[in-house]
Amino acid sequence: MFIAALAADQNYKARQCVLVTWPNFTGYGFNLHAERGKPAQYIGKVDAESPAEAAGLREGDRIVAVNGVDAADEAHQDVVRRIRSDPNKVELLVVDSAADLYFRECGVTVSASMAESAVQRIVCPSANIYTNLPSTAQIQTRNGARLLNITYLLMSVAILPYDRTILNSSAAKLSK
Repeated sequence: MFIAALAADQNYKARQCVLVTWPNFTGYGFNLHAERGKPAQYIGKVDAESPAEAAGLREGDRIVAVNGVDAADEAHQDVVRRIRSDPNKVELLVVDSAADLYFRECGVTVSASMAESAVQRIVCPSANIYTNLPSTAQIQTRNGARLLNITYLLMSVAILPYDRTILNSSAAKLSK
């Protein structure tokens, strides 16, 4: 319990990335790779403006669990099978190298059964936030002035608190 609280204070957390598929986007927008001599699977390239990017996956993240099942030591084919088990949604527990090192030095095994305080949950929106705005984010016109529905701004900050560039680029597109 103490380690989880300390990790939270230092921003060393595993990330529970919940990805969903989007219409007009093929797949989740990331690939896996293995590193020679290491049993784990890692996130390879993360496509820009993809569900993977929106859910917080980063290149180099180590996959710890897939859909709540520890997969740290599973073979590549098994991890792929778990990811594809539901064609519309996948939950990946991942850890970046800094948090991984921190937990290892503290003697904590990152796993699907970690304390919630040591895990940041990031949920991909159900609609493509880069090209299509959800219905609650319609532009409203009053006396010729365009206003952005505040619901969209609050949703974006809550879902993607770590990347304000997405919010800024979405707002810039709307203001044109």
